[in-house]
Amino acid sequence: MIIYCGLRHFYIHHFESLRQNTYYILTHNKEIWDFSPDLKKYGFSNLANPKTIRHLNQPVLTIPINLDDFNKFARPWHDFSRQYGDGLEVEYPHAWYLRFKQPIIAEQFAEDFEKRLLKKDMSGIWGGGQSKLVAKLVAHNFLSGRILKFENTQKFLNQLPLSRLPLPELKELKRLGLKTVGELGELSLTELTNHFGNRAPILQRLGRGGDLMPFQNEELLHLNWSIDCTTLEGYFRPLSPMELQPYLEKGLTELASKLQARSKIAGEIEIKTQLEKGGSFHVKRVLKQPTSDLDALLRMISALMPGEKMTKISILLGALKSATTTQLSMFFQNNFLLGDTHKVPRQIAELCKAKVGIELSRREQFLQLWKEAFTDE
Repeated sequence: MIIYCGLRHFYIHHFESLRQNTYYILTHNKEIWDFSPDLKKYGFSNLANPKTIRHLNQPVLTIPINLDDFNKFARPWHDFSRQYGDGLEVEYPHAWYLRFKQPIIAEQFAEDFEKRLLKKDMSGIWGGGQSKLVAKLVAHNFLSGRILKFENTQKFLNQLPLSRLPLPELKELKRLGLKTVGELGELSLTELTNHFGNRAPILQRLGRGGDLMPFQNEELLHLNWSIDCTTLEGYFRPLSPMELQPYLEKGLTELASKLQARSKIAGEIEIKTQLEKGGSFHVKRVLKQPTSDLDALLRMISALMPGEKMTKISILLGALKSATTTQLSMFFQNNFLLGDTHKVPRQIAELCKAKVGIELSRREQFLQLWKEAFTDE
C-alpha cells in the first residue's frame, strides 16, 4: 500500500522574504508553484497566468524559487513519516510517498499526520491506494483523506475524469469517446497501438492505475538535531556546555532511537555552533567504530564540544550504513537452551538479556500490536 502526502502553501509558508501588505506568486521553471492564499478570493489558482493579475488593493510580486532551498523545512516532515512507513520516496519538498506493509500502521500514520498538520498550523492532503498514481489521484480528487482498497480501485478509475491525467494525447483520446481513466485502461493494447504507436503500453498502464516508475526508496544519508538556546523557555540566552547537557541528552536520545529503528549506525559526527562572543565552532570526526549506542554518542559529543557559551548548536550524524546483526555461536546453543547461562560467554549472555528502556518507533509499536491481535505467535 502507498500513501501520498502533500502540504498546501508549503513554499509561501516558509518563504523567508515575505513583506507585509504584499501578495506573492512563487514560480519554478516558469510555472506557478505556490501563491499567497488570499489570492484565491480573486479567482487565482496554479493554472492562472501571473501576467493576468491586474491592480489589486496591494502589490503582487512574482518571484522564482529554488526548490532545494526548502529541503531543510521539508526534512522534519519526511523524518516524521519515516517512523511509520517501510520506505519513503520524495517527489518534491512538499510532496512524498510512503510505502506500508501493514494497513493498520498506514491508518495510524494518516491519523497522526492530520494531527501534526493542526499542530503546525498547516493544511495538507493525503490519499492511499495500490500504487503511487492511485494514491496521488485519491489525494487530489474527491476521495482525499481516504485509503482506497484494492477491490474498489477499478470503480474509482471508472468515475475519474480522463482530464485528471496530464496527457498530451488527451484531445485525441476524447475524440475516441473516452471520458474516464478507467475506460482508457479497458482499451486493448492493439487498439491503443493503432492510434498512439509506442505510447500505447504507457497509456494502458496509466489507465489501469499503474506506475510508470516503481517505488524509489530514498536512502537515509544523515540525521540531524539542532537547538537555539536563545529561544529556550526559562533561558533565552547563550548556554554553557553544562547547562546544555540535558538538552544534548534528549537530542541524542532521539537520534539514537532513529538509528536503531532503521537498523543504522553512524560513521561520522559533525558539530556546528554559534558562540556567545561571536564567530562559530565547527568540528567533524570519522568514527573508528560506527555506532548507534547512546552512551557512546554522548561521550564523543561531550569530548568535541567547545568550552564556551553557545547560542545555537547543530549535531549531524552522517556516513550511515546498515547495522550488522550479531550472530550467536552454534557451539553454545545446547548449554544456553538448557538454561546453563554461566557456561555461555559473558558477551553472549549479555546480548540475550531483555533490553529494558529502549523506545520503539511508532511503526514498530503498531507492528507489535498487530502481531498480538491477529497472529498466534
